[in-house]
Parts: sequence; structure tokens; C-alpha cells
Amino acid sequence: MDKFFEFLKNNTAIVAVAAGIVLFIAMNGITSCVAHGDGGNPPTEQHDQIERSEDAGTDGGQKEKVSLSEAQRDVAKDYDDATLGIVATLENSKWGAVDGTGSMTIKDGIITEKYGDTDGDKTKTVTKKQSFAITAADTLGADHSGALSWNVLSVIDSDGKSHIMTLSTVNPAANGGGNDKYHDISCDLFHNEGGYTNSRSCEDVSIPALDDPNFKSSIDGKTKELRASLVDYLLANHSTTTELVWDGAVTDVFANGVKTFSFGIRNANTGDGDSSTRINVTYHTDTHEFEEVDVQ
Repeated sequence: MDKFFEFLKNNTAIVAVAAGIVLFIAMNGITSCVAHGDGGNPPTEQHDQIERSEDAGTDGGQKEKVSLSEAQRDVAKDYDDATLGIVATLENSKWGAVDGTGSMTIKDGIITEKYGDTDGDKTKTVTKKQSFAITAADTLGADHSGALSWNVLSVIDSDGKSHIMTLSTVNPAANGGGNDKYHDISCDLFHNEGGYTNSRSCEDVSIPALDDPNFKSSIDGKTKELRASLVDYLLANHSTTTELVWDGAVTDVFANGVKTFSFGIRNANTGDGDSSTRINVTYHTDTHEFEEVDVQ
């Protein structure tokens, strides 16, 4: 989120875009999603499900399946290609709370949030599920480079009430930057008022090689140390990474006391396809330390 605000300060055209967002809201007569729309009253229990379970990290059994209302289904079946593209971005992103206090997934019109709740000396994991559908969408750009843009979405909840969901896209590469594109999202439907970002998905990046016996042996079993080093590097350079794919080779340079290997990067944008960005890792066999660097 800090990267987002820093980007905003360097782009004065954003003021005009903000005015466009206000105009979109006014034209659609929608409750603002930055604050507590509709006076902060929660949706009805029929479609807004909250589950609680004691002990951190454990979810309770699902009491009632949350599904789209008839009105939401009618809207969703008429999504055009542009709206379907936005839905794909929402569903393919792993959302982490901007303040680090929870996570969110979106699938088939269902928003699922998980967050901690402390009651006395007991910690609970709360899962909140609710449905939504997009009734209108407008795309606004801060400049012609495509480095910063917004999708301002009119959405309806299960009771048919309207809200604004704002999906921002930051693409530093459009202006010659080296970091990956990422998204931020906010809406008053969310439990987390500060919104979510997908720029932190690398914190639980999948690294299948760490379970490979041959690979583990080649780095002296230092899988935890390697993971920590890789996540540190990804947070600073490729924060939307969801998986690192080992190329299957380890080069041992006996004279220098190092081993080298490489990972390909996959994220919400590349999916299962090959990525042109790779990370070379150097393992120092004497100190058991790792160093990473990008290669093309």
C-alpha cells in the first residue's frame, strides 16, 4: 500500500481521475464503499454468514451455504467480456489485508474473509462469507502509459443494495519500473475497512522443490533458510509471486564453495504459463547463506 501512495504522489493526473470516480458514483446513485455504507448495518443473516471457532487457525463447520440471490444471478449471467476480465482478476488474486490482519478470496460471486478475533483469553478465527454481483463498471486511468488505473464497480449485495467496489491496478513496468503489477481493492462490504492487496501473496509462495529429496540434499537440508531468503527477496522485487518453479538443475562450483540453481516465477498474471523472469540463487556451502538475483 505504501508503494501505491508513493506512486500517487508522483502522478498529478490522478486528481482528474479521482473526480471521474466521484462522477461515476454520483451518476449511479451508489453508497460509498470507503466508509460504512447504509449506516454500517450488516446484511441480513440469510445471505451474510459468519462462522467462529475457538483456537487460532481452525475454521468451524459451515452451517449454511452462501449463494447468489436470484437478482445477483440474473446480473451475473449477462456479464460482458470486460466484466468477465475483471472477475478473473478478482478470482485469480490471493488477497491479503493491507494492515496484515486477515485474508480474502473471491470465487463464483462469493466473498470469503478470514480474520482473527480475541474474546478474553481465547483467540478465534472468523470466516465471513457473502455474495455480490457487478451491475456496472468503469475503467479510469491516471495517464496514457497504463501505469495506474482503476476499475470502479457498482455491485449489489444479497439484499439488492448498491455499493462501490474500487479495484486499483499499479503497473510500474509501464513507466520503466522493475516491479510486478499488483492490485488493491476496497469496499464497505468487506470486514476489513482498509481493503486488501494482492502484492503480499509471496509470503506463502509455493516452492515444490523444497519437498524434493534430491534438492533438499543439495542445499544441506536448509529449506527453511532458503524459503525465508526467497520470500525476503520476492517482497522487495516480485511481490505478487504465487509459485517458484525449479528448473531441475544444481551447479556445484567446488573451487568457490558455491552451488547455483534457478527458479521461474509464476503469479496471478502468468497463471500456469512460463514466465520470462527467473531468479538465480547462489548457495554458499561454508556459511549456508543464500543470494538471489534476477535473470532474463
